[in-house]
Amino acid sequence: MNVWVALLNLEHKFGTKASLGECVKKATAAAHPKRIHLHLAKIYEDAEETAEAAETYATAAKRFKTSKKVWSAYIRFELRGGDDAAARQLLQRSLQSLAKHKHVFVISKFAQDEFALGSMERGRTVFEGLLDSYPKRVDLWNVYIDKESKAGEFDSARALFSRLVTLKLSSKAIKGVFKKWLAFESVNGDAETTQQVKEKAKAYVQRLLETQ
Repeated sequence: MNVWVALLNLEHKFGTKASLGECVKKATAAAHPKRIHLHLAKIYEDAEETAEAAETYATAAKRFKTSKKVWSAYIRFELRGGDDAAARQLLQRSLQSLAKHKHVFVISKFAQDEFALGSMERGRTVFEGLLDSYPKRVDLWNVYIDKESKAGEFDSARALFSRLVTLKLSSKAIKGVFKKWLAFESVNGDAETTQQVKEKAKAYVQRLLETQ
């Protein structure tokens, strides 16, 4: 695979359109065709050859319409280009093509990409919709919290932690949340915010003991 990737890079840089096309044909026959298409699209994207990138992503989505990674990459491409409407249309198309168990992955990636490339508010809206449907998916909460934290929205991250520790989850899961929260405060908070989390954790443990 790495050899074909290197050849594609060389053909794009020094070859002709025809020689690159021939290289793509050979690469897809000999290596992982989905990865080849995605790498080719990325080559075009990095070279700011937008039309070629869009065409390659569209071809990949048609050929590998059951691939969550292909759809996510295509959606991210549109967001990078500033076309949120096109990205949302692709999201809807992806949900029609993908198996239901792949929907959360694609929607979560879309929310993350909105945070990074589009609108944080739109990203929040998508995350909130996911959490309404899957309130006990701690992994989704963690990704949401990480996005808020990386964006410097520390109070928003704290609000999410506060909501998360009130859910009816296993004691192991809640203890993991408190551990993550304390680590967050050690980097982004101060003595006061850290103490507040410790007090919440103690109160949680006390409630557990009272119910036993």
